Amino acid sequence: MRVTVICYGAMREYLPPAASDNKTVLEVAEGATVADVVAALGAPEKLLHSILVNGDRADLGKGLSEGEEVTLMPPFAGG
Repeated sequence: MRVTVICYGAMREYLPPAASDNKTVLEVAEGATVADVVAALGAPEKLLHSILVNGDRADLGKGLSEGEEVTLMPPFAGG
């Protein structure tokens, strides 16, 4: 199944080279979770601060369905 992944901040460096800006479409197995998406990117889970699935807060165990949008964000600093 295909899911869209959007990464911000330091998470963007884990997107594949063909990614457009901060967004890519990944092919993952049926029944995949957010953790599976993070693993497919090769990103460390400890870098994640916030996860959204279709705009709603989620966690690494959230199961995904075809066409969903996963947003991954690291901690932000600044003011």
